[in-house]
Amino acid sequence: MSVKNSTDLKSTINSELADNNAGAISALDIRHNMVDIVDSIVPVVASGDFSTYPFDNGIVKFKSVIDVGSGLFFDTDNTAHLDGDEKYQWEPYPGSGNVSHDTLADLDTGDKHTQYISVSGIRMMTGNFGLGGITENWINHSGEATLLETDNHGLHFSMTNPEAAKYGEVIHVGSGNQGGMENTYTKFKFDYDNSEYHTAKTNALAWISFNGSAYLNGSLSDSGLSGIAVTSSYNISAIQASGAGTYKIFFKDGLLGAGNTNYAVIAHSNGTTSNSSPQSMDLVTPAVVVREDDFFTLAVRNDNGEFVNSRRNDIVVYGLQSGVIPEASITVQNFT
Repeated sequence: MSVKNSTDLKSTINSELADNNAGAISALDIRHNMVDIVDSIVPVVASGDFSTYPFDNGIVKFKSVIDVGSGLFFDTDNTAHLDGDEKYQWEPYPGSGNVSHDTLADLDTGDKHTQYISVSGIRMMTGNFGLGGITENWINHSGEATLLETDNHGLHFSMTNPEAAKYGEVIHVGSGNQGGMENTYTKFKFDYDNSEYHTAKTNALAWISFNGSAYLNGSLSDSGLSGIAVTSSYNISAIQASGAGTYKIFFKDGLLGAGNTNYAVIAHSNGTTSNSSPQSMDLVTPAVVVREDDFFTLAVRNDNGEFVNSRRNDIVVYGLQSGVIPEASITVQNFT
């Protein structure tokens, strides 16, 4: 038996199995032609020598691997605009995990990734944008977080008590000062007037404005009887009066660190029980002498040495909250 191409097979079948009414065709004639067909099926199909495409309208299923030694040819409507070898696929598909994004076509055409924030700024955010995580994720000029000159620059966010259902949010402003370099911190600068700041120490720690003109006796808790009326306050929890023009004012709990009594206080009193005109004032001295980490005192005395109640009493406190790093020591010098 032998392997033959389709042309030779047809020729042998036609010659050895010709029309015969005399019974001259033997079983051998039929058998060896059938065996030749079986032996030749795979080579004939593999040769690709077809006058038409036998699988145009169907699906070919293989239970084994197809070994393509050269390439795949696609002659479809999708490849009609291609010429010659452009219709061939010469390289195998590397798999979804090995396709290089940067080798794709038309990467700089149109807007292919609308789910991402564009580096060119042409797309607006339509939802929340989280920058949390185990490590500090900084927003800064370069975007780098590993270089010496960019460590701790810009802003990053963290949560207070992240395990709780409700938590606080902290915006950290970069301290810079890496590798011994000073004045490398992040600061806010306002183009409107060129003003800038890099610390919240310039903000008032606390303040209170109150009317003490109708003091009788008592404290803030029964201000309707005492006549002390607080008109404005910040970080103040209570005010008490122990006599005419003498007050004890309490900070909110934990505002200052334990033993911190070195804060600055600015006080003003108008010295009279009226505020009806610009002249409603008397010469008085408002003094803040006792300063503790949870309260301070105010005493208002006139030129006659009398402690007096005033309609207007304004106090502003500047200092370091608990945990704030103080400035370096100031050099004290004599001058002539």
